[in-house]
Amino acid sequence: MELSNQQILDCLNHSTPFAIATIVTHKGSTPRTSGSKMLVLTDRKLYGTIGGGLVEASVIDDCLEMMSVSQCQIKKFTLNQELKGGLDMVCGGDLTVLIETFAANPEPALIQVFTALTAQEKAGKKAVLISRIKGFSGSSFTTQKCLILPNGTIKGPNIVPKALFDAICDNKFSGTAPVIRNYDLEEFIIEPGVNCDTLYIFGAGHVGLQLAKMAHLTEFRTIVVDDRAEFANRKRFQHAHTVLVADPLTNAFETMSIDKNSYVVILTRGHLHDQIVLEAALKTEAAYIGMIGSRRKRDQIYTNLTKKGITKKTLNQIYSPIGLDIHSETPAEIAVSIIGQIIKVRATSQ
Repeated sequence: MELSNQQILDCLNHSTPFAIATIVTHKGSTPRTSGSKMLVLTDRKLYGTIGGGLVEASVIDDCLEMMSVSQCQIKKFTLNQELKGGLDMVCGGDLTVLIETFAANPEPALIQVFTALTAQEKAGKKAVLISRIKGFSGSSFTTQKCLILPNGTIKGPNIVPKALFDAICDNKFSGTAPVIRNYDLEEFIIEPGVNCDTLYIFGAGHVGLQLAKMAHLTEFRTIVVDDRAEFANRKRFQHAHTVLVADPLTNAFETMSIDKNSYVVILTRGHLHDQIVLEAALKTEAAYIGMIGSRRKRDQIYTNLTKKGITKKTLNQIYSPIGLDIHSETPAEIAVSIIGQIIKVRATSQ
């Protein structure tokens, strides 16, 4: 599982010492890409991963050693033949890893930063985490952090020079990987937050239930919508971020922000419901819209929507029948085919 900001915040709130390893740069064949994170506790318990193998083992040892002195470092790893063997890799590559330590009894400002960052993560909204490098001595240093929200609000100490603040407001750091930049003779680590990938499941029946489980396992923020409270409830969908009862179903669109990081799956209990949800979904910027059902059902709905002025080009963007062709039959198998297709679409669009 990926490391979440909630896990970091929990450690801070409980005054638990820990370290975070972040891949800053990668080149060639590496186990994980830039931005991947891992949290290490003093008992070697891990949250997240930077790829496993000998590199991760070496980083864990470094984290444990550095926690004793509360220092941070940036370390480089070349995946030579010895390390490649440990990683079961064919090709070599290079990694740059930032290791940060967090002692017990953290400063309130640090907790404030990660409280705000966690709230942004849960809401599926962006934020930019800034770390100012302090007290550089040899290869070690400490950091001071703040968070910049999309509206320009700063959480934590105002450590950001105007030039950096303006660059962030101009969205010049929009990638997924941390970057290190110099401003006013100081170095800053800039970690652009990205909108969470959100899966909207319209239909809380058998397939919707299994799809929500798959979405949880594959790190999607999940919102489930149905017009039946006996199906759309927290008891059934324990891992969903939000469960909504909306009648008619299109009322749900008034409360949702479906953007380019959103994926819409239509699994309602009838053709009419599917059509009205599909019509509403086509007005959004969703990266993926998929609708379950046979080709005959799809063609009838498309005919109805064409009469309403929706173009053939727009309809061709819909994934229907939904899912990868893996000869799936059971609700769980269908859910696998759908989540697989969504992951494929997401990967090819990046």
